[in-house]
Amino acid sequence: MPDERSAQPSALRSRRETTAQLQAGSPSGGLTPTVVSPAVTYRRHPLGPPASACESEPTQGPSMARSPAPSGAPPSRPHLWWAALLFTVVPLVFGVFSTGRLSGTLAVVYAASAVLALVCLISLRARHLKAGTDTARLRTESQAQKAEAARQDAEWRQYIGRQLELVVEEVGHLASERLPAALAKREIPPPRHGAPQLGAVLADGLERLLSQVSTAVEEREESHRRALIELANRVQTSAHRIQATITGVTERYPGDADLLEATMQVDHAATQQARHAQSLKVLCGEWPGQQWQRPLALVDVVRAASGRIVSFKRVEVTGDPDVGIAAPLVEPLIHLLAELLANATEYSPPRTGVPVTVRTVQRGAVIEVDDGGLGLDEYRLAEAREVASGLRLLGVGDVGEIPQTGFAVVGRFARRHGLGVDLGPSPYGGVRAVVLVPVELLTALPPAGTPAATRVPARPAPPDPKERRAPAARSPQPMTESTASSPAPARGGPLAPPSEHCGSSPSEEPARRPSRRLPQRRSRRDGPTPQVQAEPTAVTPPGSPEDAGDWMEQFFEGGRAETSLTGAHDEYTYGNDHGLSATHPDSTEGQT
Repeated sequence: MPDERSAQPSALRSRRETTAQLQAGSPSGGLTPTVVSPAVTYRRHPLGPPASACESEPTQGPSMARSPAPSGAPPSRPHLWWAALLFTVVPLVFGVFSTGRLSGTLAVVYAASAVLALVCLISLRARHLKAGTDTARLRTESQAQKAEAARQDAEWRQYIGRQLELVVEEVGHLASERLPAALAKREIPPPRHGAPQLGAVLADGLERLLSQVSTAVEEREESHRRALIELANRVQTSAHRIQATITGVTERYPGDADLLEATMQVDHAATQQARHAQSLKVLCGEWPGQQWQRPLALVDVVRAASGRIVSFKRVEVTGDPDVGIAAPLVEPLIHLLAELLANATEYSPPRTGVPVTVRTVQRGAVIEVDDGGLGLDEYRLAEAREVASGLRLLGVGDVGEIPQTGFAVVGRFARRHGLGVDLGPSPYGGVRAVVLVPVELLTALPPAGTPAATRVPARPAPPDPKERRAPAARSPQPMTESTASSPAPARGGPLAPPSEHCGSSPSEEPARRPSRRLPQRRSRRDGPTPQVQAEPTAVTPPGSPEDAGDWMEQFFEGGRAETSLTGAHDEYTYGNDHGLSATHPDSTEGQT
């Protein structure tokens, strides 16, 4: 037998389903569960509460995610209204037409039921319309809130992105510009973005970071600087002790020519050691404490500087002997020229000389040092000029792993004392260093040919041997000068020795200087020295201990006369090929 339900019209089945839904629902409307796999959601009944109430209900399921809010107007079902109206009107019409057939009571009941159903239906209709209006209003407000939230989210994201860019830019500026300037002790550039852009907290934090890093680095550099100065002082003191010791040895054995030559070599090496230690101190900001007591000729300053380098024999000095420099500038200029001469001799061919010229100009005096090396290219020459002139000061940490301290030391002396230093191509193929001594730092020296009354005795009376030298300190002794190889008298008065042991003591010389060199032991069997430019004056060593002491006293205390004593076994000359004055330019005489 065929199924009767399947044969019923579809409209009737729809009406029955609608009626079942109305009977199952609450009078005020409700939620009809609809099974949706894999989660159970809730669908608002057409006659139920507003959509906002339905949207607030949680969605049951594995993820417990809220079901998306319905978009657009609620679904319109007009057939439900017409069906409800039909079910209300039909009983009413049936009751009216059945009044004659049914009893009056039953007719009244039918009519009352129909009217009551109609009233309920109208009330539900009104509530439904009001709920739709509220839903539309809430939906409009929700959409407006969503649009505002989206706008605020976009603005916030844009603000965060901009702030991130500002922070990255400011941190990069701090790392690349401000921190290096603070560490180099230059003027610190201002921040690119301040508190209004970055915020007060972040801006203050970056400033504190800069201050703390700068302070920590400065404290560490100061600690390193003091340690280096202390080590350099120890090395310099050791060199001075070596010089004092070998001086005592030569005084005890004045007649041993071999010992004399060996001690001079040791003294020369100790002088270079003291110069390197002093250069390290200068790079650390410490300046020489020794002071010369009277002016010194510039040519003698050059010779004194040549005594502090290894290849002193290759230095050839020419120029005006009557131009001197003030006493406070003697030691700094000696050290400056020693660095330039060391650089020139190092980069010149081994057998070539290094010419040094002293001449006067309109603004002062000029000392030119030429080397015969390969020179520098344009870029390196410009960089070296900037350093040597003092425009860019270098410290210990800036001279490289293999320290090149020459130009760095020169630049510091030039900037401190107002000396002009410039570098350029040399006509000899290398580099020419030009040192300009301003006229206010120069002083005129008594020219050669001064009356004899103004000269200092060539050979003073020998002092007490206990007062000659001491490793730590010495009592003042006059230092004398005399002519070297010409009858011209010497310039200037006696030099007072220093109160502390120092590294250099050049003496002055007259106009003619062919024999202003270190003594050289020369055996009669060896023949004359080929590099001697003028015939040397023979000086014989003493024949008695007293005479030997006098001779050594005159030599080490700065005597310049050519002394001839009897009883000779070997001949000593002041050879032109030794590049130094008779008084060792790196002894401690003439400084305080």
